Amino acid sequence: MQRKKLHIKRNFAVYFLGLFSFYGHRTYAQTTSITLPQSNIQTRSDYNTTINAGSYTSVITLLPSFSVKSTAATFTSTTSGSFPASVVHMKLSSIGSLVLLALTGNNEVALSTGGGLLYTALASVASGAITANARIATASQTWTAGVFTDGVSFYTQGILAGSISPTSYTLSIIIPGFISPPSSIGTTSIAVNDLSFYRSANGINTNQIIPVSSTVPYVPSIRSSSAQFSFSTTFPNNASPVSPVSTVSASLSAVATATSAILSTSDQTLTSAAGIAVPTNNSSSITHTYTISSASLKSNFIQAGTYTVPLTYTWNKSSSATYPTTPVQAQASGNLTIAVSDLGEIVANQQTVSLPFVTTSNYVNGVSVNMPAHLKLSKTTPYNLYVRATSNSFTSGVNSIPLSVLTIGPMAGQTGVNTVTLSTTAQQLIQNANPVIDRTLDMQYSIPASQTSNLLGKPAGTYSANIIYSFVSP
Repeated sequence: MQRKKLHIKRNFAVYFLGLFSFYGHRTYAQTTSITLPQSNIQTRSDYNTTINAGSYTSVITLLPSFSVKSTAATFTSTTSGSFPASVVHMKLSSIGSLVLLALTGNNEVALSTGGGLLYTALASVASGAITANARIATASQTWTAGVFTDGVSFYTQGILAGSISPTSYTLSIIIPGFISPPSSIGTTSIAVNDLSFYRSANGINTNQIIPVSSTVPYVPSIRSSSAQFSFSTTFPNNASPVSPVSTVSASLSAVATATSAILSTSDQTLTSAAGIAVPTNNSSSITHTYTISSASLKSNFIQAGTYTVPLTYTWNKSSSATYPTTPVQAQASGNLTIAVSDLGEIVANQQTVSLPFVTTSNYVNGVSVNMPAHLKLSKTTPYNLYVRATSNSFTSGVNSIPLSVLTIGPMAGQTGVNTVTLSTTAQQLIQNANPVIDRTLDMQYSIPASQTSNLLGKPAGTYSANIIYSFVSP
């Protein structure tokens, strides 16, 4: 009877040990979330944070080793793709009261499905909570907003090495949705400093490069604060010009989805609804091009001075992005200025004017010569037009004829031009005319009958003098 009782006790002990082993390896559902800060994404700097890796239970005092692995080779999101598990690195921080970060042999491991050895104990390790440093390497990855998940397991190796609970958990990496332009765009200036811009088939344009960081695709737009440019000048002006902002078009360069827009007080999108994709390394420099046609320059930007309008730039998350579900928007302010220089040009389309006296009738009636489109004037401030001769008389060798025989004035139908008698003193043909580009003047040169007596008795020949047209009386 005594042997039978001992046999029963031995069976009971084995059964109890089996129960203990079962409950010691139970797993618990757990999710750990890490939000990757926007600043680390933008600066491409690694992000470090401490996570709770579970709890270690020591069975007996052997020298355990600790490892980590991922369930899958990638972190995946239901909305925006994936990234390699290996961009996440783990290193043990502590096990219970044992601080590991500074210890030799405490390895950092990039997550992989094959696992990697974190630490092999040099002495027994007591039971306790496990913390780990998670380092996310940002530089090699283009981050798209979303919640990315993978399974992670911290585990022990070795005979009777103890256990870690839970045996696995879900690690979520949250990439925030953001669009980050500069806080201020500054001033974009179009410099109209050459008359060729008024004549060019393409008018004039200028570029403004705006750096934008983002984790979501976005649609950029632009609007002006008023329907007209404000105007200021230190140059003479007869009246302040009224220049609508609609004379300027805006577009994006080297963007496949770009569309052109006319400036307006309402938001004008600069791409199709598809917008601009998340750029490589989350950073791009978008070139905004502002264009004014030559016709608009002539109509609205002739007067020298500065034309200014404030602009508001807006970037909205594209409708194609499903994460985050809330809107993502960024705005910045800037100014657009059109700076028109004081420009002027006089072109004589015919360099030689001849008044022939070859018949008696010429001496009786005088001679007049019409010169259609003789002069072409361009001036970006109000102007006066003068004419003068550079010598005291018309000369042919040693012979001369007085300058005063010649009058210069407008052809019939030409308005706004005076008739003057030629002199070495500048004579005013036009007074205080408004700025103009490529105005043509039909001119008439005359020696009237009242002056032909000054030609009588002069030896035959060609009598000439140089004539100067100018905007300023010398």
